[in-house]
Amino acid sequence: MNPSIHPQKPQRLVFIVGLSIGLSILGDSFLYGNLPIEAENLGIALPLVGVLLSANRLVRLISNTWASSLYEKLGPRKPFIAATVVGLLSTALYGAGWGFTVFLLARMAWGIAWSALRQGGYQAVWTAGQYGKGRMMGLLWGMIRLGSAFSVVFGGYLRDLWGYRAGVLGVLGISALAIPVAASIAWPAEAQRISSSKQSFWQGWREALKTGRGRRLLLAASLNSLFEGVLIATASLFLARRLGNFDFLSGLGIRIGTIAGLLLALRWTSDILFAPLIGWLSDHLGQLRSLVLMVCVLLISLIGAVNSRGALLFFCLAFLFVSSAGLYVTLNALANGLSTQMERPHIYLGVYATAADCGSALGPLLAYSAGALISFAALYVAAGAALTAAIFRFCWLERKGSA
Repeated sequence: MNPSIHPQKPQRLVFIVGLSIGLSILGDSFLYGNLPIEAENLGIALPLVGVLLSANRLVRLISNTWASSLYEKLGPRKPFIAATVVGLLSTALYGAGWGFTVFLLARMAWGIAWSALRQGGYQAVWTAGQYGKGRMMGLLWGMIRLGSAFSVVFGGYLRDLWGYRAGVLGVLGISALAIPVAASIAWPAEAQRISSSKQSFWQGWREALKTGRGRRLLLAASLNSLFEGVLIATASLFLARRLGNFDFLSGLGIRIGTIAGLLLALRWTSDILFAPLIGWLSDHLGQLRSLVLMVCVLLISLIGAVNSRGALLFFCLAFLFVSSAGLYVTLNALANGLSTQMERPHIYLGVYATAADCGSALGPLLAYSAGALISFAALYVAAGAALTAAIFRFCWLERKGSA
């Protein structure tokens, strides 16, 4: 029997969809903490690490609108299940040891899978109604980042004990559970919205860009992802340079791989612990006020992080990652609400996702190229300042009611 004939309540639906995506993302998240410090052993030059970490995002510049069109015509069930299968195969290839080219192809395959997985998550949030999107978006990303946080800590620990491939195999075994979870999902009518539109992708892009509000939201999303792309891609190296060459609880096998994993887990744990709360807050306080609050906290904590060491560094990073989570959830909730006002909501979400991916794709490339000329700290501050300016401009013009 097709489980889609038994619709689930919005919160349960978003929870299960988020769980499936969270399991699928384990392999991708594992790389951010471990690939930069394992690149030499894998025969990959350090500048190519930026290429590998960006490849999946570059592919998504094309695959986002393709995936949204596929959902528009087929509904979410088949594309979502297929995406979990492709995601698992890409993780398996990370540990195959077949060289840079195969690794690159695996990253590109993951980019296509992520386009489809994220589209399914956005469509699950449609069932929440206009005034519950912040809370449901927070729940969705909290579940996804639970997977990411688990992966970088668990995988990093396995890597420290038994090597890189042991870490890959560990996360691969758990990630396989995403497929049966995806197959169990019951997609209600509100999450499907199958369309017979014959319009092209480009007409969907024109609709998304025709208003000032739409353009400013796309710019803010892009800069937010650029900032995160720079920070997450370089966090393990930034931490290693700040902390120096030392062993922490070496008797337990905990060294820089685990510490880097814990640092990245702070970002994803912020989503787990605070994203649902921030989503609820944005529904009640207002999304514009929430954006201003979050970006101010982000800028202050960023300045503190680049000027501190030790415990104070982790304290500032904690506030930085919480505010970053808040920005991400609130911007996504705004985009999700705006999409339901569009003639082709699937395509608008694809355009929004592509704008965000432009920033996240450029982040690692910028970090590993500009990082040779200026310090990571200076690069973090420059990206954070640009993001702050874009958020303030968006909120100011929204307050004025400018179209």
